[in-house]
Amino acid sequence: MRKMEILYGLRELNSLSKSKTAVVYGGSFNPPHFGHIAILSYALDFFDADFYIVPTRMPPHKKVHVSFDKRFRWASKAFSSFEKDNLFITDVENHIEGMNYAIKNVDYFIQYYKEVILLVGEDALGNIESWYEYEKLLSLAKLAVYPRMRDGSLYKRAKSVLGQLYSKVVELNFPLFEISSSDIRERIREGKSVVGLLPECIRKDVEMVYSVDIFEGGKER
Repeated sequence: MRKMEILYGLRELNSLSKSKTAVVYGGSFNPPHFGHIAILSYALDFFDADFYIVPTRMPPHKKVHVSFDKRFRWASKAFSSFEKDNLFITDVENHIEGMNYAIKNVDYFIQYYKEVILLVGEDALGNIESWYEYEKLLSLAKLAVYPRMRDGSLYKRAKSVLGQLYSKVVELNFPLFEISSSDIRERIREGKSVVGLLPECIRKDVEMVYSVDIFEGGKER
C-alpha cells in the first residue's frame, strides 16, 4: 500500500480514480493539527470513495496570512502517515483564478466523478446561505458535516435555512475534536506549548512562523 500521493496542477483524474465518489476535504490548514488528521481517519473508514485533501489558497470568509506554499507543505507532511492508495493531496486551488469558492472545486471534481462530497465542519453551516452559489453547489454535491459544537445548534439552523436542500447534508456522528488552528496560533503567540496538538514533523516550523510579531495595530498582517 503506497502513501498519500501529492498532485500538482489541474490534472486529469480519470487515471487515478478508484471509485465513483470523491470526498473533498478542504481547509486553510493554518496549521494542520491532530484534529484534522483524526477527522480524515474517521472519514476514510466511513466513505467508500477517493479522498482529496485540498488546502485553500484564498478562502472567501477569512484572511490567511501564511502563504499557500507553506501551508501546502505543512499539510503534505501532516497527512503523510496515511498509507492509502485512494488518498491524494492537491494544490488545485493554487491554479484556479480568483477567490476559491467551493463551487469551483465541485465543478472541477464533477468532471471525473459521479458523486462529489465536501467534508466540512459544522461551523460551515453557520453561514451556509452566504456561500457563493450555494444552491447550485448543493444541486451538484453533498456536504458531509462533522461536529464542531456540543449542542448541535448549527445543524438546526441549517435545516431552517436550507429546507429541502438539507437532504444534501450528511450528518457525521464523529467524535468532537476540540482542537483548532486558531487556538494553536494563539498559544504560540503567548509562548505556550503546542506539543501534542500537531505533528512533530511541522511543529518547529509552525512555532517559528507564529512566534514572530505578525501584528500591527492590533490586527494580523
